[in-house]
Amino acid sequence: MTKKSKPKKPSSNPPNLNPPEPPEVPRRVSLPPNQIVGVVLMLILPILAAFGAFGESFGEVEASGSDVRLSASYPSRLRLELNSNLQVTVQNTGQQTLDTLAVHFERGYLDQFANLSFAPSVTEATSSAYIVELHDLAPGATQTVTVQLTGEQYGSHKGRIWASVDDRTAAELNVSSVVFP
Repeated sequence: MTKKSKPKKPSSNPPNLNPPEPPEVPRRVSLPPNQIVGVVLMLILPILAAFGAFGESFGEVEASGSDVRLSASYPSRLRLELNSNLQVTVQNTGQQTLDTLAVHFERGYLDQFANLSFAPSVTEATSSAYIVELHDLAPGATQTVTVQLTGEQYGSHKGRIWASVDDRTAAELNVSSVVFP
């Protein structure tokens, strides 16, 4: 004979279906130093970019010699593949007309850029400089040489621009440009 089992009575206390509470663990951020630097940069770089720290900017320099005043406006900061202009203004500050005045652009600087276009045109290109000759510059007169260029090599580029009269340096400028990738 088989015994019949009696149905169990429901207990008055229902079973606890919630899991137990997790233990208390103190919370703390633990990042290696290189990750901390990365987080700081991720916070600072967008702010700098919003204020134009990585956009195009221009520098201006000037120098004077005994008969010549030389000034330049050049891209001090530009982006890769961005077109820009370098303008050099030469003024005769002497009392006599300068028959032949040459403006020299250091190749080590300009060769870091692409699509170079000079106005007026280059008269001579040596291994160290592009030379633009200006003729018959009267006392007090000015003439401008414009170089169109495109950022090609990223990094910091430094160079010289100088004017010469009768093969002697009359004035010299130092320029520096940063090209961002």
